[in-house]
Amino acid sequence: MASVSGTLQYSFPCGLRGFHVYKEIWKPKVGDVLSCIHERNYQHDRYAIAATKLLPGRLSNVTLGHLPREISRFTRFLISIGADVFVTVKDAHFRRSPLIQGGLEIPVEATVRMETSTKNVEAIERFKQLVEQHYKEPVNGQFEDCTKDVLPDHEEETESSSDEEDQNITSE
Repeated sequence: MASVSGTLQYSFPCGLRGFHVYKEIWKPKVGDVLSCIHERNYQHDRYAIAATKLLPGRLSNVTLGHLPREISRFTRFLISIGADVFVTVKDAHFRRSPLIQGGLEIPVEATVRMETSTKNVEAIERFKQLVEQHYKEPVNGQFEDCTKDVLPDHEEETESSSDEEDQNITSE
């Protein structure tokens, strides 16, 4: 976290999700800066944080992706208390999303900026903890397997279950 002349700032790497939807209207360039807003009425996440930019030929900003759902609720809270949130494109090439349903995402660096105050220092420190706890970036292109967190009933096949299958086959 950095503090520069009355402002607090915290940056972290993340993926800008939904590129498979927006790739027809936007070609990301390293260094592109997109402002983030709370997108009301987004069907997939009530706390959705949309990354937007004014594109040539458009009269208003266009949504080009969303911050990960794992951190959207915390980010929306900071926006509601006055934080500016933006993302900077770090790689123009997309990567696979870790979500079960798939999708594509662009690697970005998300930045949260707020005025310096005791309350805001506490809010950004808590936000930092929550991001580290709830969001994991891929390491060397590999995501941590979170299937057991997403699908709690999913169990690895054990020897006993395969023995049961063998018995079922032979008894028929």
